[in-house]
Amino acid sequence: MSLLRVVYYSRRRVDQDQDASADQMADILAASIAKNRLRGITGAMIMDRRWFVQVLEGRSADVTAAYERIAGDPRHSDIVLADSTPIDERRFPYWWMAGAAIEPQMSDLVRRWCEDTEFDPSRMTPRRLVDLTEAVVTAYMERPPVLGHGHPEASQPHA
Repeated sequence: MSLLRVVYYSRRRVDQDQDASADQMADILAASIAKNRLRGITGAMIMDRRWFVQVLEGRSADVTAAYERIAGDPRHSDIVLADSTPIDERRFPYWWMAGAAIEPQMSDLVRRWCEDTEFDPSRMTPRRLVDLTEAVVTAYMERPPVLGHGHPEASQPHA
């Protein structure tokens, strides 16, 4: 089977209010998980107050169609396809879609992968975007739960 990995970033156009933004992100993740599960797409998404970064993996036609649908979503602006690469195996095989916010306590991760104190995907290589996405999702899942904070929860692994 021919697999494809697509990496893109875009400017966020969701509500900047923390609770409203968290609700919108939860809706995006829920819809992504449902659609991706039907199409065999896996991946991960990270965001901060300005940016989205998403990695999609799966059959080429399915990933291309998903990216084209996302590119037309009004919650994004200035979308940039950073990479579209045939792959032999998935980097995110366990999640229909994992999602995590880049939180202030993740500044060491940002410095490590961005080589800067500020997250700006336009100054990163596609490989570093994928590495940072994996690192942020992993750190997010390993942190203790924070009650009362409106961050989107990462999806559950699929069977």
